[in-house]
Amino acid sequence: MTALMEKIRQEHKSIAEEVSQLFRETHEFLSATTANREEQAEKQAQYLHQFHQELEQTTHEFLAETAKARTEQAKAQKQYLHQFRQDLFASIFGTHI
Repeated sequence: MTALMEKIRQEHKSIAEEVSQLFRETHEFLSATTANREEQAEKQAQYLHQFHQELEQTTHEFLAETAKARTEQAKAQKQYLHQFRQDLFASIFGTHI
């Protein structure tokens, strides 16, 4: 009976050690996974921040170029319409205004 009790204690101790080892390994795995995910999240945040800055810069440049082009088109159209008006009056009234 004593031998059986000792065998049960040894098995219990062995199981407890295995459970403890599994707990440590699980904890280490979760810690490593958490650290890895935090690192990935930081890299992704940096990438997204850089992307956002580049997108803002590109958008600003595009809008500035578009505004400049439209202003130039408006000036050209204004000049054309002014000349058209003068030519029209000259053809109707024989004089420029």
